[in-house]
Amino acid sequence: MFGDNMKLMDKLPAYSFSLIITDPPYLFSKHCGKEESVKDGRKKINNSALYDYGDNSGMCRIKNGLTNEQIEAWLDKTVRLMRKYNAYIFCSEEQIADYHMWAKKMGYKFSILIWEKPVSIISKQRFCQNVEFIVRIYENGTSLNKFEDSSMYGRVFRYGSLKKKLHPTQKPLELVKRLMLLSSNESDAVLDPFMGSGTTCIAALMLGRKYVGMDNNEAFFSVAKNRIEEYNTQMYANQQRD
Repeated sequence: MFGDNMKLMDKLPAYSFSLIITDPPYLFSKHCGKEESVKDGRKKINNSALYDYGDNSGMCRIKNGLTNEQIEAWLDKTVRLMRKYNAYIFCSEEQIADYHMWAKKMGYKFSILIWEKPVSIISKQRFCQNVEFIVRIYENGTSLNKFEDSSMYGRVFRYGSLKKKLHPTQKPLELVKRLMLLSSNESDAVLDPFMGSGTTCIAALMLGRKYVGMDNNEAFFSVAKNRIEEYNTQMYANQQRD
């Protein structure tokens, strides 16, 4: 769904979803170097659409990172849509407190997970940014699925960063699939109000879940749409061969 997710969520029926997996804009700084380009196979999308490069220091910040008020507003919109509240939200270290405060206000449980990435840039002035945070917000009675592999339940997920990205903040598909396997079942519906390049949607297709993804960036919405269409085309071709 293309457009303002706040308006789009109002159009969805109540109690439609079992899980949220999403990656809203962070307010964080990083070493960017030059302005990069991301290919969707046919055209280049300049990262300056998302990043504010400011001066020539080599640092940049995500444009339109969500404020505390915006975080609370989009979370409030999702409550009506959930059967039982169950969400995984990628966020910056600075935003953890905002999500925790909202969960506490709603009477929901809260936990912090970590995506650990290989160390890429070493600075003697500060700790390297080799982790990203995932907060889980959930209601009582929302348990994880059972797996014989106990490593599924670790709070630290170790996945390498993507070398080729369709979106500057794209998350590893296997990481998203793991979250989905832990907290949903086949035929459940998954919501991603900030879908970016559509990784949550692809994971849902691969695991037999339904999905709704939203984004207000026309270029990246096109990337996600093309990616989903390509996956469906490949699956259809595989079925025909079988």
